[in-house]
Amino acid sequence: MGKTVVLAYFPDEVAADDAVDSLKAWDQLDDQVKLNAVGVLVLDENGQLKNHKMGRRTVGKGAGVGLVLAMLTPVGLGAAVAGGALGALHRKKLGIQSEQQDEIAAQLAGGKAAVGVLVNENQAPSVSEKLAELGGNAQTVEVPEEAMAEAEEAAPQVEQEEIAAGDDLSIIDGIGSGYADSLKAGGVRTFAALSAMSSEQIEAQLSDAGNPLFAGHNAATWPRQARYAANQDWSGLRRYIDSTKA
Repeated sequence: MGKTVVLAYFPDEVAADDAVDSLKAWDQLDDQVKLNAVGVLVLDENGQLKNHKMGRRTVGKGAGVGLVLAMLTPVGLGAAVAGGALGALHRKKLGIQSEQQDEIAAQLAGGKAAVGVLVNENQAPSVSEKLAELGGNAQTVEVPEEAMAEAEEAAPQVEQEEIAAGDDLSIIDGIGSGYADSLKAGGVRTFAALSAMSSEQIEAQLSDAGNPLFAGHNAATWPRQARYAANQDWSGLRRYIDSTKA
């Protein structure tokens, strides 16, 4: 059975994240899809895709939604996925229509965000209906067999490269690129690893690395933020960050 991406455009990133939250609570969607086949396409302040929100690249030894969404998006938006096996896959059209890519680019450039769900063909109608019910403008994109086969073949190498690179810790509010580099240099390379640390351990590691927190700052919220990020719960992460600033 062929694969289909249901792509639904929402007014902004917040609306898309909330739709993903609702979709994962929907009892008609099986757990495998909820955990591994849902991603969000949205641009950062530099006009590039937020790589960490595209969904899981690999599932077991196979391709996840993040790989397929990388193939769907225009090359000009993919600086975050430009290198390695994922970048090579991103640069191949593999039967994806230019018109489809142009539509995605135009919608995202206009400030919208898209929820992408990778499903079997027979699941697409119900998922499209649900995303429309949640406020999205839904459409389906058939994934050519050639493209799916290439994604499956690339998945093991992509997984190895992602393990080597680690997670983008700089997305945690308060970390930034400098602290992220110091944490990674000390062996904390993933959201999961960061979530397992206490704030005292984090602060001690940064001090030992010669990059202590600025006076008046602390890492108290970082482990909990990291737990949300490790679970790809972006709406939960946003709400938690907002609560710390209320």
